[in-house]
Amino acid sequence: MIFNKDKASNEFSFCILVVKNESQSIIDNNFNNFKVLFHSMEINLPNHWSDFIKTFTKKHKEDIVYNVVHVFRTEEEIRERYDTHEFEEFLPEYIPIADDSGGQVAVISKNNKDTKVYLSSYGVLQKELLQVLDRDLMHWMQRKFPFDRVQNVLSAAEIEKREKENSLLVQKVSPFPAITEFLKDPVCIEGLALPENYASIEHIYYFQDGYHYNSVENKVLASDAPGEFKPSWIVLASNYFADPFFIDLNEAKEEFPVYFAWHGQGNWKPVKIAENLTEFQKVLLQIQSLRFDKAGLTDYFDENIDLENPLWEEVYISIEEEDDECVSNSLETYETMGSKVNLYIADIGPNKMKVIALLKKEFGLSGTEALQLSKEPKILFRTDYSKWLEYDRKQLEDLGARVEFETLV
Repeated sequence: MIFNKDKASNEFSFCILVVKNESQSIIDNNFNNFKVLFHSMEINLPNHWSDFIKTFTKKHKEDIVYNVVHVFRTEEEIRERYDTHEFEEFLPEYIPIADDSGGQVAVISKNNKDTKVYLSSYGVLQKELLQVLDRDLMHWMQRKFPFDRVQNVLSAAEIEKREKENSLLVQKVSPFPAITEFLKDPVCIEGLALPENYASIEHIYYFQDGYHYNSVENKVLASDAPGEFKPSWIVLASNYFADPFFIDLNEAKEEFPVYFAWHGQGNWKPVKIAENLTEFQKVLLQIQSLRFDKAGLTDYFDENIDLENPLWEEVYISIEEEDDECVSNSLETYETMGSKVNLYIADIGPNKMKVIALLKKEFGLSGTEALQLSKEPKILFRTDYSKWLEYDRKQLEDLGARVEFETLV
């Protein structure tokens, strides 16, 4: 049979084209089916994220917190970011949980045993480039969700000015036993919006960051203008949400009534919560002793606490909303956290400058102050439950420092 070469060639080419298109259609259909199956798969969020988001949503109602931080409240939100930014391809072992509205994203591991919060970028999702933001989500929330933004570099004059401000404030508060005793024996209560973080007398000015001044923007915040944080107000403690517990230095004759205010409300509206520091500390001790006895704690509030006070009303409602299973789990968690201990640096070791840099960062000190502190024979680094100090212990030991623990009674 004689074929027209051109015709045969065209026919042959046509046959190949048809086969190719049909094969591609099959591949595309299979791929689309795979994508549907893949997107329908649920992300198994770690238990510590579930615990965190319950607390977060109770405190924060707005979508954006602290002006820029967007915390993803639902699995659907997380899934949307996970798919949009192709985490499964580039960072499959991690889950996005928040971003800074500017390209940086906070992620956690899918491994339930790894509770750390890591920093990445939507543009460069690489495991080897992850940086640790915090030891866990709850602690990150306590610190107001910081991302590693560039901080203002203070001049030598500014550093000296802050050192002087700290010295002056230490001189002002040290003569009052009520203040020094309150800070000497901190009563930390978790989960009820009560004090968890306390100032130290030696560095009390630096604890005023965010209230008296803003260290990031390097500006003074305290003012006598209505709604502003007054210069005479001194923050002695704060809760997980950075809400301050403070006194007025002008009220020494009244033995320092204690005030509370909600952070991030646009202006400061102090609420008096105790007649004096001593009474406040006694109430905290009683609450701490009954923390996981729901019936006993509610009875104590009914008989001894003014429930018309906005703060105490909020605390009481939080207690009532805890179901028995939650309290039981909290007790179990509380017991597994170990004893409350002091973590000391007993010897800074061979990497002196690295440890000094860590002290500078942790305590908000100047280089001179951190150097001076490093010369102390024993440095109190942190007070917390032993479980939560494991990260700090490892960090210090990795730097070559020798640490010691002191169990608190």
